[in-house]
Amino acid sequence: MKWRERTDRRSEIRMSSQKKSKNRQKTDLKSITRPYRIVSYISLALFASLIGYMVYFQVFLSDNLLNSPYNKRQEIVQEQIVKGSLLDRSGNVLAETVTAEDGTESRNYPYGNLFAQAVGYSVYGGSGLESTENSTMLQSHADIVTQMQQDIQEEKKQGDNVTTTLSAVLQQAASDALGSNRGAVFAMDADTGEVLVDYSSPNFNPNTIEQDWESLVNSEDGVFLNRATQGQYPPGSTFKIVTALAYYRQHGTFDDFSYTCTGSYESDGYTIHCAGNEVHGQESFQDAMANSCNCAFAYMAVNLIDKDLLRQTADQMGFNQDIPVELPYNGGEFTLDANTPNQLTMQTAIGQGDTLATPMLMCMVADAVKNNGQMMTPIFVKSVDSATGSNVKTVQPQIFGDVMTTEETQALEPLLEAVVQRGTAADDLSDLPYQIAGKTGTAEYGDVSEGKAHSWFTGYTNTGNNDIVVCAVVENGGNGRAPATRVARNVFSAWGTETY
Repeated sequence: MKWRERTDRRSEIRMSSQKKSKNRQKTDLKSITRPYRIVSYISLALFASLIGYMVYFQVFLSDNLLNSPYNKRQEIVQEQIVKGSLLDRSGNVLAETVTAEDGTESRNYPYGNLFAQAVGYSVYGGSGLESTENSTMLQSHADIVTQMQQDIQEEKKQGDNVTTTLSAVLQQAASDALGSNRGAVFAMDADTGEVLVDYSSPNFNPNTIEQDWESLVNSEDGVFLNRATQGQYPPGSTFKIVTALAYYRQHGTFDDFSYTCTGSYESDGYTIHCAGNEVHGQESFQDAMANSCNCAFAYMAVNLIDKDLLRQTADQMGFNQDIPVELPYNGGEFTLDANTPNQLTMQTAIGQGDTLATPMLMCMVADAVKNNGQMMTPIFVKSVDSATGSNVKTVQPQIFGDVMTTEETQALEPLLEAVVQRGTAADDLSDLPYQIAGKTGTAEYGDVSEGKAHSWFTGYTNTGNNDIVVCAVVENGGNGRAPATRVARNVFSAWGTETY
């Protein structure tokens, strides 16, 4: 028995020793492999980051790189493909490649100055749609038979054509109306956001840009500035659309408003005047909008609208926001909070003060009213088609945001109709044979004592059939020499009588 007990004891000791040995081996193995596991995890993380960046690059950055003038790949592609054309929505050629007898290629712009900033140019790094759609027009999706024939004959392939949303008819109407005045016109399809007009003056002739380059870049006229998308102006009384919306959101109705205009309104030692010191007398909200009564809107901004609510409303209507458009643009600027002094609050409510907007943005604001609160993102391209006519891509409308309720738009729309029917836009627009709603604006700038002011109009047709939204700005046109309503009228008239 003793012998058996000693044997069992030795076995237990041996087994315990083996277990300890195995545990030591496991511990040693873990210690040895731990650095390798860390390196593996780091490698996996780096690999995942690389894959993530590649996806991000393909989705967001690839077109920018392809269109960059510093991308040498473009030069290689241009040796194999003839750059396609830019067309307006009706098929009219806006930009095309012309090949000389010696094989030299150059871009031709049949409309000259008319689309200068929107279409742009292809030299010196490029601009406008010529730049943003460059990589698209340097791709060829022609049918396989055509491509084989061109390969056999050692001919360059023909690049794809880009059909823009622009209308040569409406663009010409905007140009004719603006004439030699500085300013801009921006127009969209109310339902889709397709940009019909993007006109800016002064401008340049892209056909002679290489010869004129030195004088253009040294000019103080700002001819390369697309005033329709980049020009930041005080919006003047067109901003009263936003102020009215903030009032409605706070009170739930316009029916409770009443104000007696004496031609001026004073608060904290600062006085706001109506245009020409006109006395409007007793006014409802609709009267105040139709008359563009500065005093009424200054009064309500100080006494009846929460300042934070006005700022929130402006932000929702596109101010201080990034707008995902294809061409270069500047955003709207708006600053106001609970601590803003009454002097600046009164100016802000009527589109003065520190408030800035582009014609594109104020066009979007009017579009939201017309479109039951849905603000559309402006789009410049309708489709891409191969040289042999097959569709490569069709661009779908893009919603910027649902910025108003249907109830709010139904409350605002009669106010804007009153502006045209019996208010500040009546002389120029009320006789047109279709319903128009909108808002005029006179925006002071520079030294107020000099009486300098820009003229604004933003509004839309309201027929229920392919309606358009138009915004026009005439620089220094606030003196009646070239009011923006007359410019808008010409575009509305072209829309009503021409196929575009």
